Amino acid sequence: MKKYLKMLSIVVTAVMFFSVVAAGCGSSQGSTNDTKTSDTPKAEGTTKEEKVKEPTSTSINGGKDITIKFWYDDPGPTGYARYKQAIEDYQKINPNVKFDINASLGWGDYWQKLPVAVQAGTGPDIMHFHTAYTNVFIPTLAAPYPEDVLPVDKLKAEFMGIDPFVIDGKIYTIPTAYMTGAMVYNKKMWADAGLTDKDFPKTWDQLREVAKKLTKRDGDNIIVNGMDINEGWLLTALSYQKGYFLFKEDGKTSQMNNPGVIEAAKMLQDMIKVDKVFAPSTGAPHERIANGKSAMAYAWTWMNGWLKGNAQGKIEWGWFAVPTFDGAKVVDRNGPEVSPIVNAKSSDEAKAVAFDFIRFYLDSDSYIAELAVNSGCAPAKIKLVNDEKIKADPVLSVVAPYLDMTIWLGFIHNQVDQNVGGILGGEILTKLTDPATALKKFDDEAAKVAPEQKLTAKERMSPLAPDLK
Repeated sequence: MKKYLKMLSIVVTAVMFFSVVAAGCGSSQGSTNDTKTSDTPKAEGTTKEEKVKEPTSTSINGGKDITIKFWYDDPGPTGYARYKQAIEDYQKINPNVKFDINASLGWGDYWQKLPVAVQAGTGPDIMHFHTAYTNVFIPTLAAPYPEDVLPVDKLKAEFMGIDPFVIDGKIYTIPTAYMTGAMVYNKKMWADAGLTDKDFPKTWDQLREVAKKLTKRDGDNIIVNGMDINEGWLLTALSYQKGYFLFKEDGKTSQMNNPGVIEAAKMLQDMIKVDKVFAPSTGAPHERIANGKSAMAYAWTWMNGWLKGNAQGKIEWGWFAVPTFDGAKVVDRNGPEVSPIVNAKSSDEAKAVAFDFIRFYLDSDSYIAELAVNSGCAPAKIKLVNDEKIKADPVLSVVAPYLDMTIWLGFIHNQVDQNVGGILGGEILTKLTDPATALKKFDDEAAKVAPEQKLTAKERMSPLAPDLK
């Protein structure tokens, strides 16, 4: 049964940049109903012609030919369609600008090679960015957005949550959309197990029972995981659900070795050792979902776009809300997709064109709308908040009811980000290491890099902070 979800406007404060409107059709436990098409609706009232706006100058780079290097990681056939379209549209009004695109690197290789290339002076002029690498790039390797091209006041007027991105009076990147976690499942496997939409679990105990029904075995061997478990970020969500901050008051030193996470980790390990619904292995949950090796997984909604590009025609998938422990006041983290950054070491001419391209990209509604719909995100662009096509997105309608129960973690060291996969996912949920031992290691490793952290976690400044300790 469909109903209009109420508008959820998360409180915006000077210390918290998560403020979104999440509304649409469907129930709080609804699933996606349209995974058979990769068509992305344009923002309401936005036509292809409207995307092509006049540049800030009548002849960028004085009309002289110039080549701009642009890097972004390879997310699959449909990923970052907004970049490809923006480049095509930009070149229609600036035919003298050529783009040398490198989109061949996977996520891990991209973040390993990009900083090295930029530091060596061989990196791209424009690069796709993620806030987990803020300490690596800002402010030394990234150039601030120039006030005459991308004025701070204009950005604040058009996008939500800009304040925390103003660093010493300068902006290097801004939030363009926000996402959070949800549960993705294989629709055929769900139906084959005799399950319906009424069986979407609301608690982790209920999920354990559902996972048992979804698990397929050949003798003692699991051939289809009922629940894909080795996603380290799930433990950060469960820390919040158990009532614990991820970081101490300094915003740099983690406190994951707490009773709540230990209990949650043991529950997940019991799902592996006792319930036997997951066979620990290397690799990523989204790949196992796409290949039919897992029937259900916790994931952030970017996976929806990835599946469109990599599993279309192979499986049909849907989404439902993240289960919670009884009494949980916080469901999960939230996090932004952000605008590209510009290489501080690029020539003045290349930087000028790069910033003009970013201005062009941010001015358009349709590129941000494509991001929102393809990744199940709530747009940060104020103009798009009430766009009916975005609000009706089936993935966004799943997470909408609990977006106001999520917390932006803030800025963390990239090594901490990597340890979420290596220690939380790899040691606790794959090697089944004793949780307390692995969590102590996680905190010890975070403490080692804390002095390098320029910006800090912001979770304690969330309106939900009083519910955590």
